[in-house]
Amino acid sequence: MQEAYNLISYLIIYSFIGWILESTYKSILQKKIVNSGFLAGPFCPIYGFGALIMYISLKDFTDNIVVLFLFGTIALSIFEYIVGLFLEIVFKTKYWDYSNYKFNIQGRVCLKNSLYWGILGIVFMRVIHPFVEKTIQKIPHIYLIAFLLIGSIYLLIDTITTIVKLVRINIKLTDLENIGEEIKNKIEDIKVRTAINYTNMKNIQRVHRYHSLRKFAEAKKYFSAITTLHEKQRENIERLEKKIKRLRKAFPSMKSEKLSKLLNNGKNS
Repeated sequence: MQEAYNLISYLIIYSFIGWILESTYKSILQKKIVNSGFLAGPFCPIYGFGALIMYISLKDFTDNIVVLFLFGTIALSIFEYIVGLFLEIVFKTKYWDYSNYKFNIQGRVCLKNSLYWGILGIVFMRVIHPFVEKTIQKIPHIYLIAFLLIGSIYLLIDTITTIVKLVRINIKLTDLENIGEEIKNKIEDIKVRTAINYTNMKNIQRVHRYHSLRKFAEAKKYFSAITTLHEKQRENIERLEKKIKRLRKAFPSMKSEKLSKLLNNGKNS
């Protein structure tokens, strides 16, 4: 049971330490304070789980620097690749992209970062973890249980709320996609029913002199509907941009073809 308590403690502590390291690194690069990571709170679970993988696998090899380096380089790169792929499949978004780095694999991992993982593996097992392990052993059992309870509940709530937000973003993207399709259909209807070639909102006002009043009146009905759809589209884009603002700061290289396409189309329409 004590080992289980220790593992959960490590997960929480290293998720927090990972958040500090990554937020500091990105804040320096962007020259402003950045709350990095997938979650809203001060945790990066990818570091927590990565630390657990290293601890469980390497606790019997702390004296072998070569094994520590190779395991950190290979195993954590595989873990980073799997996490990146999972996020892309589930949320249709690439949260980090190493495509501009040499020797990368589909932009999800690169040799430079993999070597950093290897160095971190040595430092982690030889310096960081021994200190954390001794510190935890000094904490009275009742305080450790309280820490685990509070930390676990916080992490769970933060994870659930973050997933809910991402699901809502996907719903908004689908709504925007549907609105865009509806606008296209109504523009096509104007062309088919009235022979007026609609290119933008002002265009329909200029071409009425070349068409019958009946056709122009019919086109104006579509014009009114399209105007309403454009307003709805702009409102959705504003709400969506507010929702993804923090994610853009946390993941500057975040890419989503669907998101970029819909936002650009909405702004240009």
